[in-house]
Amino acid sequence: MQKGDNSLINFTNKVNVLNLLWKEPSIYRAEIARCTSLSIPTVMKIIDDLSARGLVKEVGKGVSSGGKPPVMLEFSKSAYYIIGVDINESWTEVVLVNLLLEIEEKRIQDIRVTDTVDSVIQRVIKEIHTILEHNSDKAGKILGIGMGIPGLIDPKQGYISYSPELNWRDVRMKEIFRKHFDGEIVIEERTRAMASAEMRIGRAQNVKNFLYVNISSGIGSAIVMNGKLYYGNNKSSGRLGHMVVEKDGFSCNCGNHGCLELYASGNAIARNARQMIQKDHNSLIYDLVFGDVEKIDVYTVFEAARNNDGQALKVLKDAAQYLGMAVSSVINLMDPQLIIFEGKVCRTGDVFMGLFEQALNERYSGYIDNEIEIVIGKGSSNMASIGAATFILEQFLATGGDFSKILEPVENGIGE
Repeated sequence: MQKGDNSLINFTNKVNVLNLLWKEPSIYRAEIARCTSLSIPTVMKIIDDLSARGLVKEVGKGVSSGGKPPVMLEFSKSAYYIIGVDINESWTEVVLVNLLLEIEEKRIQDIRVTDTVDSVIQRVIKEIHTILEHNSDKAGKILGIGMGIPGLIDPKQGYISYSPELNWRDVRMKEIFRKHFDGEIVIEERTRAMASAEMRIGRAQNVKNFLYVNISSGIGSAIVMNGKLYYGNNKSSGRLGHMVVEKDGFSCNCGNHGCLELYASGNAIARNARQMIQKDHNSLIYDLVFGDVEKIDVYTVFEAARNNDGQALKVLKDAAQYLGMAVSSVINLMDPQLIIFEGKVCRTGDVFMGLFEQALNERYSGYIDNEIEIVIGKGSSNMASIGAATFILEQFLATGGDFSKILEPVENGIGE
């Protein structure tokens, strides 16, 4: 066997042991050997190396099965930290998480009507500096910054070509942040970040193939296949909101016509309800806004639907049919084990989700053998910022914990 082959095997073994330690609350050496099919001496050597770098620690004795009680090991969550950033149409959120993705500090700022690309970015930079100042004891232990932003993003370049939700175009995000921070910076699509969080700490742990759908004012989605996010050739896969469901439909800000987002998102539901109520006031929707049709939003429609209002139910049924049409098409293409829904429409629209499941069952249940599980996401409002941090975590674990560069502020950086 070549020396290079031995090095690769040793590296792979270390990565596998580190990933196992991350997943298990506590574990002993013999159990690691059993789970990884490695010899006890090999495991002991890897554990010694990880212990020397502060990545694993002994946490007492386990239960004896007849012999000497085993020494329990635990992943050292405070060995390093990661900064996660969520930027969306409503707020910015910056979190500091440990290696188990537990939040150590969180800072949130609302997006203002007067905000520009520059003002939002500068505010995020300031919040990161504030977190670094508040956690000076962790200097030299921060692996990097992960950012989740809605839109068409090239993760490799850290470039945002277009974000309809934020109305941003041609933003070289990584270049901007490299002027302020020296270290690993990852820019990712927001819905993909949320899906990544679900894989690590949410509903999709140990799930290899699933579809993640985030429905709020718009519709975002992510596809996970064989345990990995699927990007496609141009890094633009998962654009469920821009799947065409009407041949001669409304014009979309993406440049196409008839996109799902125009028929099944929170904004679409509210718009359709306003148009309907302007023609016919005989609805609880009209009463709930005291006749001010412009005040109708998706929550108004949901409230009226819960009270069995016919107009509200029609609006939601139409939207559910469109969503069912699009999701059933994705099911036919990728055959997922699980579909996770997230966002204000899914969390507050119980009637809408019920209508959607009916529409979906009508379209695929007759010829799909295995039932697809449909769930609402884990429920943490921090899944996007935590998910953004997972991209740094994945890099760290994939190197066996060998991270060459630690995040540092750039002296005299703009915004410091």
